[in-house]
Amino acid sequence: MSTLEAARIIQEPVFGPYSSRRFGKSLGVNPLPPGSRLCNFDCIYCECGTATWPLDWELRPQFPTPEQIRDELRSAATVFGPDELDSITIAGNGEPTLAPELDAVIDVVNESRDRDWPQARTVILTNGTMCHKRKVRAALAKLDQRVVKLDAGTNWMLEQLNRPTTKLSLTELLRRISMLPEIIVQSMFVHGPVDNTGRKDLEAWCRWLAQLAPLSVQIYSLARTPAKSWVRAVRRGELEAISAYVQSIIGIEAHVY
Repeated sequence: MSTLEAARIIQEPVFGPYSSRRFGKSLGVNPLPPGSRLCNFDCIYCECGTATWPLDWELRPQFPTPEQIRDELRSAATVFGPDELDSITIAGNGEPTLAPELDAVIDVVNESRDRDWPQARTVILTNGTMCHKRKVRAALAKLDQRVVKLDAGTNWMLEQLNRPTTKLSLTELLRRISMLPEIIVQSMFVHGPVDNTGRKDLEAWCRWLAQLAPLSVQIYSLARTPAKSWVRAVRRGELEAISAYVQSIIGIEAHVY
């Protein structure tokens, strides 16, 4: 999928379904405003991080309402049968936990799953930065899976790879993530001038994983064209080696996607 294709698809409050390496046939729910990214990270590998799709904090146009998302999910249910979805994934053009009505959106997603796709998992993809807020944690606890980004093991790597838009240390980020119950960690690995596959980076990253003790770790690399052309994908064999390292060092199940 090209950057323009990704941008067009996730403008909608409900998009897909798409074939996900991790979640099967997944229907996407985007609780964020269309037209720009709304995120507190500016990751160098983001396929949407282009000059024509800048970070935007003005929040115009407005967030989709839970009622709008409910209507679009009902429409999707007329097209996709009860056995045609594996998951409903809350994601989109930025960080979904920034949506002010996230709790109500999650209630709508669960309601739609229970009624129309009872075998599907409900999932959110988040960077974990808002998990120090009680309302966010309470909302996320209603979902089947909470998949949290952790790409860096040092402050330098966090700043260079994920580029938080406000001052944020790795210690503080991990404190917030640790407040969530039963998380799955997702970790993106890249080659290039910023490269998080080196031995020292992996050792530091693993130490944080040991403290978080997630249910499992999802290891992956680029599948779409990133905004920064100098970011390169990591080969499958290298990712498998990282997975084996995680499991041998800290005993946490790790899968390559």
